[in-house]
Amino acid sequence: MERESGLSILGSSGWLAGTPPEFRKRFLSAARWCHVDPGTTLTLGGEEKDNVIGLAHGTVALTSTLGRAGNPVMHMAHAVLWIGYGPLLLERPRDVTAEARTDLWIAVIPKAKILPLLDESTLWWRCFMRLLAEYGDTSAMVASDLLIRQSDRRLAATILRFAGLRGLSSGLMEPVRLPITQAELAEAANLSRNATGTILRKLAAKGYLEIDYRGVVVHDPAGLQKFVAEVPV
Repeated sequence: MERESGLSILGSSGWLAGTPPEFRKRFLSAARWCHVDPGTTLTLGGEEKDNVIGLAHGTVALTSTLGRAGNPVMHMAHAVLWIGYGPLLLERPRDVTAEARTDLWIAVIPKAKILPLLDESTLWWRCFMRLLAEYGDTSAMVASDLLIRQSDRRLAATILRFAGLRGLSSGLMEPVRLPITQAELAEAANLSRNATGTILRKLAAKGYLEIDYRGVVVHDPAGLQKFVAEVPV
């Protein structure tokens, strides 16, 4: 992907699209454009780096460093996405590790280029506060999904969230491939591997999804969403 095409995607979708044009232009002008191979660690929890990263293409798996060591994948996210702004705003090490699950095209914005913008106007600070609010919304959704008592619906909700489809209206939903293992899904939904395999086969039999060697394909997001919302008899 060419730099200008990628920056256009980042500027016209997601968080940055809702910022003032002058801020958006100057923010992206400082970007370093990069390709990232699958399996690469994009950000590492505990590191002191404070660059902000914009994901224009691809999927990442996110793991929190909060709590005990060896935490499972807590969330998967797709372009357009911004990560790395916590250390910049809060002046503390990263608390999320992001791993590339597909080819990525990213823009890296150095802290040294961002701080002068924030010093110019309180309005620019408000732009970044919106990012923090989005992070809070995602964290609340993770917690909410884990509170679902029925294991099959908890797993289905986790799959929808990983696919970026949780809570979207049915008219906006299309099939999505998730590059994730059944073991990772089991850990993310707080289930055993055997229970996860059984539930996935049941969901596949209903046509909601397909399981293959590369992960899970959500074929009927609207049906899966309805299944999660149903009250068990």
